[in-house]
Amino acid sequence: MKRIALISVIILASVTAFAQNLQVRDFRIARDIEKSANGKFSTSHSSMKPYRTTPQTEMSDSIVPMSDFVAYKLQNDNIYLNIQPVYELGGSYNFARKKDFRIAETAGAIIDFSLNGKLNINYMLTETYGYKKKISFGNPFDELFPYNFDKIWGFYNDKNLASGFFLEQTFNINYTPIEFFSIEIGNGKHFYGDGQRSLLQSDICNNYPYLKVESEFLNFKYSCVWSALDEGLYLRYLPTADWGYTNMKSFSERLKFNATHYLDCRIGKHVNVGLFESVMSSKFLSFEYFNPVIFFRPVEFSMGSNENALMGANLKVSFSQKNCVYAQFVLDDVIVGQLMNDIKHRISSSYTGQYGWFANKWGIQGGIKFFDLFKVKGLDCFVEGNIVRPYVYSHSQQGLTYTHELKPLAHPLGANFVEALGGISYLNDVIECALELSYAVVGCDSSFNSHFGQNVFYPTMDAYMPSQINIPVSSYYNVLLQGIRTNVATVKFNFAYYPLKNKALSVFAEIAIRYNSNELRKDKYLGVCVGVRSRLIK
Repeated sequence: MKRIALISVIILASVTAFAQNLQVRDFRIARDIEKSANGKFSTSHSSMKPYRTTPQTEMSDSIVPMSDFVAYKLQNDNIYLNIQPVYELGGSYNFARKKDFRIAETAGAIIDFSLNGKLNINYMLTETYGYKKKISFGNPFDELFPYNFDKIWGFYNDKNLASGFFLEQTFNINYTPIEFFSIEIGNGKHFYGDGQRSLLQSDICNNYPYLKVESEFLNFKYSCVWSALDEGLYLRYLPTADWGYTNMKSFSERLKFNATHYLDCRIGKHVNVGLFESVMSSKFLSFEYFNPVIFFRPVEFSMGSNENALMGANLKVSFSQKNCVYAQFVLDDVIVGQLMNDIKHRISSSYTGQYGWFANKWGIQGGIKFFDLFKVKGLDCFVEGNIVRPYVYSHSQQGLTYTHELKPLAHPLGANFVEALGGISYLNDVIECALELSYAVVGCDSSFNSHFGQNVFYPTMDAYMPSQINIPVSSYYNVLLQGIRTNVATVKFNFAYYPLKNKALSVFAEIAIRYNSNELRKDKYLGVCVGVRSRLIK
């Protein structure tokens, strides 16, 4: 009750709207930045998130001008300081289960500081308390997949419910000595791509500490990120019963390191091409990986390394400022000869050679976005498809999988799936509403001691490795959606109303329907969530 009272006091005290952040947190402003990047005279790079902007920047066609978001602000020619509270209080009910009622609250603060436009500090601290009455903490969907594949509510997720209390810090210190170069240290996450999902690196996982160097010149933007990741405290879904569900590792044993390069280039007036590469290492990154202008594969071969390298590309074609098509391709491992065998098998059913090599690991994405659909300002729409082969993002060593704290670093479904999703949203000065639908077919494991390629946490090799206690996989004849085919359908509808003129507070309602089934079991979820929250909580 004390926490609920605290939330109420914060809500009543917050009678001014939110200030524009140096690092963009407000999804409306991010939406306008993404839309403006489609213009034929734009030099923006929409595939690199989170976005950053100056406090003085305002979008000319913004749905809500940035200058409306002002809490406490001190600003002169040299200093910019913004302090504001964030909060959320709400409850949800699952109609698919009796007495499944949940209450959660979040309280925190945001501090943004800029000195001479060169030193920029963003800090956000939130405390979340989730309470579940008279029911177990298990999530029915997690019994099918070894991690929470998607957050349904902004405040409601596994890590909050498991402990009842969760404290999260998001911060970055950015120094820009010259206009086209910056260095940043922080605790957060990154997203590469123009779609709703990312097959390269997404922001569905928890925060992690990182160091980033970024440069922008002419039509190019280049980013290098070095980060420290955690394999996870509880390895709950290990491949054999010998390890069980609660195999504990010390923090030093769980720690792994990641280096990522991303180069985005604007070609002409309508095309952006991005090149991506990433490497995961169980040891502190070697000196060679701190070279910001190298490709990791040659370094790996020269060092005789067995680390996990990932490559990919992103493409966006803007037909106008109001629509664009985009695509992504990720390549974890491939041998061209084996890939040609797969193509021959697809073309001719009479092909008798070997195909489906387990290490032919790749994924592809395609989609289209519309802004201000039918010339209605604020009406947006997207359609997207994703295909990821079995065993992508996994590695022969479990500690080098493309994951962080028991969550994937890329797509929330892991691998071995086909997904279609789409959505339509509308917003104006007073309301926001969005409808999103998704349908996926996933090839799941048939039992605890099986590995058909969906679980990115399993060590993957076509031979037994005593050091990893792995499940050997088939060398050949691996196909997309192998295993137990599981159908996953989700419908989400969100609505928010801003009763105050300054839009500091929203009253929201969310409805989610989720249904997943296979030949072994069926699960469903029908939930409604209502509450109040600040502008920057999503």
